[in-house]
Amino acid sequence: MTRNKSRELGLRTAKEIEVARHYKLQDFSLLNECISKVAICQICRKSSSRLQLLQNNNERCGLAESLFLKCSECGQKTKLNTSRKIVGKGGVYEVMVFETSGREKLSQFCTRINLLPPITKKALNEQLNQVTSEAEDHALDIMLDACARLRQVVREREPSRIEIDENGQEIASVAVTVDGTWQKRGHTSKIVVVFIISVETGEVLDYEVRCLYCHECVAHSNKDKMSVEFISWKAAHEKDCTINHEGSSGSMEAEAAAIMFSRSLTTRQLKYTNFVGECDSSCYGRVAEAMKTKYGNNYVVIKEECVRYVQKRMGSALTESKKGKVLGDGKIVGGAGRLTEDMIKRIQNYYGLAIKQNKGNLNGMQNAIKAIKHHVIQISKETLEEQHHFCPKKKGTWCKFWKDKLENTSVYSNSNRLPEIFFIELSPVFERLSKYTLLVRCLKGLTQNQNESVNGQLWLRVPKTVFTGKRRVTFAVCETVAVANTGAGSKAKLLINMGITPRRNEMVALRQQDKTRIAEAARKISQTYREMRKRRLNNKTKKNKEKSYKSGSFGLTGSQENVSESIKKNTQPAMKRKRVASAATGDKASDLPISSLGAAKISFVADKEN
Repeated sequence: MTRNKSRELGLRTAKEIEVARHYKLQDFSLLNECISKVAICQICRKSSSRLQLLQNNNERCGLAESLFLKCSECGQKTKLNTSRKIVGKGGVYEVMVFETSGREKLSQFCTRINLLPPITKKALNEQLNQVTSEAEDHALDIMLDACARLRQVVREREPSRIEIDENGQEIASVAVTVDGTWQKRGHTSKIVVVFIISVETGEVLDYEVRCLYCHECVAHSNKDKMSVEFISWKAAHEKDCTINHEGSSGSMEAEAAAIMFSRSLTTRQLKYTNFVGECDSSCYGRVAEAMKTKYGNNYVVIKEECVRYVQKRMGSALTESKKGKVLGDGKIVGGAGRLTEDMIKRIQNYYGLAIKQNKGNLNGMQNAIKAIKHHVIQISKETLEEQHHFCPKKKGTWCKFWKDKLENTSVYSNSNRLPEIFFIELSPVFERLSKYTLLVRCLKGLTQNQNESVNGQLWLRVPKTVFTGKRRVTFAVCETVAVANTGAGSKAKLLINMGITPRRNEMVALRQQDKTRIAEAARKISQTYREMRKRRLNNKTKKNKEKSYKSGSFGLTGSQENVSESIKKNTQPAMKRKRVASAATGDKASDLPISSLGAAKISFVADKEN
């Protein structure tokens, strides 16, 4: 509600006038004028005294200003700082704490609102080191709380998964999803972040940031490596170097996952026994090898497949089968009435549903995959009932043939199916993707959707379009973990840890962020939203089928009819405007605009040449 509306309804609880607090954007020349008019010095108490607001430029620290009031009669000075100094943080002010968006952006912001430039780059880096250290400790506390909650859930649901180690601590065996996200697409990224998330609670349990880049190392790369100056710099720089990985960018994800699994027992009191990841990722092999090397055969990691990635394998296999093939009927695989992109997407979606709708039922999955093959391919020797005998026949079935039988409708069309020759051609693909060794890893129907959500939140804070170093990415990771596990309100705890008392406006804004997030999540799981999203996706697919660009298709080099139609369509509004202008001015020039004359000339030349 607006302020006036809430006041009319009697819902306005905030005071109309109260003591000013929080940070304000203030023109200090106006403040100085106000003070000098009404205030006198409390020391000399002379009526002629005037207080003037001055600033000490030598004590300024970035956006934290050092001001003082000076009496015009006795010269008494009263200090006034624009920001509190945080105790025990080495000269860090509250207003400087969260300057984590980069000095250049902050400098542009200060320029727009006529503020002095922020602190120097060196001072900003020192501040960011302190802030990042506090953020890491805060994120660690939140993840340890999540681990404790997960152990409690396991203890209540399946006490058999709780073990007691040699130190008398409880160790819970849990399933986790593992996924890495690169700062840059492809395997040339300098930074990768890997999250481990609980399958049961959906909370982040651990993270690892691996980096191949250090700005200081790059700046000193042209120095003589054997010089005394470089050796002394290298020794002093090692503790601050941001490079923590040796090898290729592609191996960073696997190494990070192995590191987190190796410390799970000692730091999290959790045993990651089920690994949910991508089908073709090298993480699982690296993790299994690392656990076997460290703990022997007592630590077994079971691979679980992400259903989304298994579903993509069907689409990839069908797309691969289209390349450069001519079937026995003398026709290629693709084309109208054959294996088109729409048909591939249709089969891929059927395959994903066959796995998701038969969780825990391996035979049901295999039969549902067989039903897909018989449903989308025509077989001349069998009747329609025989071709659809694998499809579900109960109420609510996805098969339109049996739906017509049950509901006495006529929705099913036998024309939207592949020719019989595809039954032999695609059989190896269906057999390979319905094997026991693959589907047994999909029985739980698990996905990495929660990882994708966390990855998206991370790169909203540090966009991939702008390169940032490991420190700023780490701070963004810590903030993402805090918000993902406990909500935006957890940022207030970080402020308290840094010695800053959260203000009322900050708490209101953080609570509102959490309310908005919960409401948006509830909206997106509603049936209405799902139907709307489905319609939007269908409309988007139809629009993509329309031609928006094709070389030579939309020019004026075609037939005379097409050119004339193009001229008529594109120049009609211009002709109308020209006629209105001529009528108003009495001008008797041609009604045909210049653009139309040019197009007509091109049409005439093209027609003449033909």
